[in-house]
Amino acid sequence: MRFFHRLRWQLTLSHLLATVFTLLSMIAAVVLIAGTYLAGQSTESRQPASDARAVAGVVGGLVASDADPAQMNAILSALANGSLRLTVGLPNPATRRGLPFQFGLSDVTYIVVLDRDGQPVASSDPAGASFSPPESAEWSGLASGAPDNGRMAVRSGPGPAALGAAAITDDNGNRIGSVIVAKTQLPPPSQPFDLARGLTVFGFASVIVLAAASIFALMSSSLVAVLLSRPLVKRLEGLGSAVEALARGDLSSRVGAGADDEIGQLARRFNRMADDLEHTLDELRAERDRVAGLLDERRKLVANASHELRTPVATVRGYLESALAQPDALPNALRHDLETMERELARLQQLIEDLFALSRTAVGRLTLRSEPVDVGAAARRLVELTAPLAWRQRRVQVIAEIAPEAPLALADPQRLDQIMSNLIGNAVRHTPPGGLVAAAVSTEDGVVQLAVRDTGDGITPEDLPHVFEPFFRGGSEHSGGGGAGLGLALVKELAEAMGGTVTVDSTPGEGSSFTVRLPATATA
Repeated sequence: MRFFHRLRWQLTLSHLLATVFTLLSMIAAVVLIAGTYLAGQSTESRQPASDARAVAGVVGGLVASDADPAQMNAILSALANGSLRLTVGLPNPATRRGLPFQFGLSDVTYIVVLDRDGQPVASSDPAGASFSPPESAEWSGLASGAPDNGRMAVRSGPGPAALGAAAITDDNGNRIGSVIVAKTQLPPPSQPFDLARGLTVFGFASVIVLAAASIFALMSSSLVAVLLSRPLVKRLEGLGSAVEALARGDLSSRVGAGADDEIGQLARRFNRMADDLEHTLDELRAERDRVAGLLDERRKLVANASHELRTPVATVRGYLESALAQPDALPNALRHDLETMERELARLQQLIEDLFALSRTAVGRLTLRSEPVDVGAAARRLVELTAPLAWRQRRVQVIAEIAPEAPLALADPQRLDQIMSNLIGNAVRHTPPGGLVAAAVSTEDGVVQLAVRDTGDGITPEDLPHVFEPFFRGGSEHSGGGGAGLGLALVKELAEAMGGTVTVDSTPGEGSSFTVRLPATATA
């Protein structure tokens, strides 16, 4: 078994690097969280300043908006007695309750809010802004020197055990006031490790770590994947461009193989395929040209032969018609033979005429005189000529259905008569006694339609695609049975030579419908 190729190693390396980056980022984040949590275990002695800073965050917006002092008094009172808790973090939208970082103030004597001049504007005491305990003289000095992280002072005299101060700032960082928190007692210097709180903090932090690690791993692995896949993508783009050029017909398009990996093997296979395709198409073109030459020679031979046969056949038929014109000079037996010869000679002459017209159409030498023609009048005239004979000989009724005010069609009158005669005669021959043949003329979207329908046996699905092929004689009624198979082929060639089309619809056992569509003229 062969070793892994370069492409497989590149894909494997990108996954390994992503995994390594994820593990390293998780370890670094865990170490950082653990260090931060342990460092925060020794900050209990700054609790008054921390409480003041927390209160400043709650009432800062009220101070900035010059809220009602009574409202601030109520909030400060609730914070001081513990009925209102402070929440650190975002609320849970499902329960509307705070996350684990929620706590209430404890051991609070009072809370006072000072303006930027150090004057009280609200307090947790019922006296509100008028609240003035003995230690109120210390408020201004403590508040004016409080940094952003707060300031505290431990007292030894009567009154609160400690005072904490924190600044209130606006959106621009300007001091607009201060918060003073008085504590009845300081917390003990140290507390035992809270396992439940530690697990809670660690679980919450782990979620953040995993999210950050996932983002970091995604970015790093994406960068590595881009760097590793850039050469691969460039080679694939080159291969795609070569394939598109080959699809457009540029058989000379080739692609550089490059390294001996999967893409290189694919490129070499593509080049071999392009070479074989170019060679095969060259052979097919040569064979096509040879066959086209043979077909052209055959068409010319058929056209010349049919042209040469027209004169002697017409001459022989003329002599037969002259002899048959003298009924008293011929014995009855000889007259019967001559009449049979005259009928067969008429069929032969029609066959030669069809073959001559078909061959001239194929080589593009058929002469057409296109002019506005009333297709409805032509169809009515041919129906009137054909209907008596069809009824007398085969008991088939032939009718015309002509739409009123049908526009004229641009066609050759003689060739149009030939098309209609072939279609009507073909339908009459293959319709059983008691049947019906209809020649209908209508218009649709600037096209004159001539439809010849019959109630014969129809055409089998196997023969239907071939009925317009020259010399085709299938087993169905309209495939040329009883003839040479040139009538429908001539109809198709003449219709297309006049800029039209011909189609056929047939249901076995119900009949067939041949529709010729010719372009209509601007005048009716």
